[in-house]
Amino acid sequence: RRLSCVIDWPFGHFFRSNELKAALVPSSDKEEVGFLFDPKRISSALYGSAIFKQLIPLLDPRTSHSILCGDLCHDNKDQLYALLQDSLELVKPFEFDGTELHCVYLNNLTRESFKRINDGLQAFPAYIGFIPGTFSSPMRAYLSTILCRGILKHKQTVIQGHENDRPNEENCNIAGYPFEKSGYKCLSLQSMFFGLFLAYKIERPVFPGFETDTEFSLNVLSDEIVPLKELSVELEEKKLEYLRAEKGGSLKRAGISHLDPNDLAALIKSKIAASYIYNMALLPQHGTMKFNLMLELGTDEPVKITASLEYLPSKKNLRVITLY
Repeated sequence: RRLSCVIDWPFGHFFRSNELKAALVPSSDKEEVGFLFDPKRISSALYGSAIFKQLIPLLDPRTSHSILCGDLCHDNKDQLYALLQDSLELVKPFEFDGTELHCVYLNNLTRESFKRINDGLQAFPAYIGFIPGTFSSPMRAYLSTILCRGILKHKQTVIQGHENDRPNEENCNIAGYPFEKSGYKCLSLQSMFFGLFLAYKIERPVFPGFETDTEFSLNVLSDEIVPLKELSVELEEKKLEYLRAEKGGSLKRAGISHLDPNDLAALIKSKIAASYIYNMALLPQHGTMKFNLMLELGTDEPVKITASLEYLPSKKNLRVITLY
């Protein structure tokens, strides 16, 4: 709906823009994975095409994913090696020699779809392993800064950005990967719009100096912008009773079912800077401005909980609407 206010949605005869939500927002019950490849084991200089030739047939034509790609480059090779040691799950022998590796990152994966991709890539010599991205880690934060937002797959349709001087009415497969050979329809629109509205952002903490990202998001809801760190979090006793009755399983899995309203509100407050906000919504009939935030709780076995919060800038307050 917001996108339609900015540009005419060019793909309305294929699907509505809100159908892409699963590929564009974080999920509390799906996985994210970076699949890692060694370009030196690919004979062609066009190693991206060689990788996607193997990957595309392994994708489920019924599902939606954002696909991010990029070479893992770092000024300090020792730091990159340390990140890989902590995060990379090898599937075959590999010795890191400091040269660049290529990562293809997918979100919105079920355990079964991840297994199908991982198993299917085993015979490809360049595939060396995967990086779990479902929960926070230094490696995931690094990937959020280095990967390019390139492809959105929705069922059997692939959407990409194209040159800004090319009309939105003209579609092209600008990456040149063999999607059509696997039965996919390729659509595209100008990159300035793709980057703003159709590019997935890997979750990461709000780093100092990047708080304006959240402020721009809040500006979608209101002209009154108050930094989230300056807002208190309110959880009413009756709301917590409701959540324990209706969402008790989720709260128990997250280890927070025993907390009182003040302690739970304080916990939510402490997690606000750990990720970004999304699903901003303005409900004029109720005078409500709200957004979602993904809370990662626990250490040994982390759990994701979605918090829906009402934005009350005049009261410098965030009111908990629900947790699930």
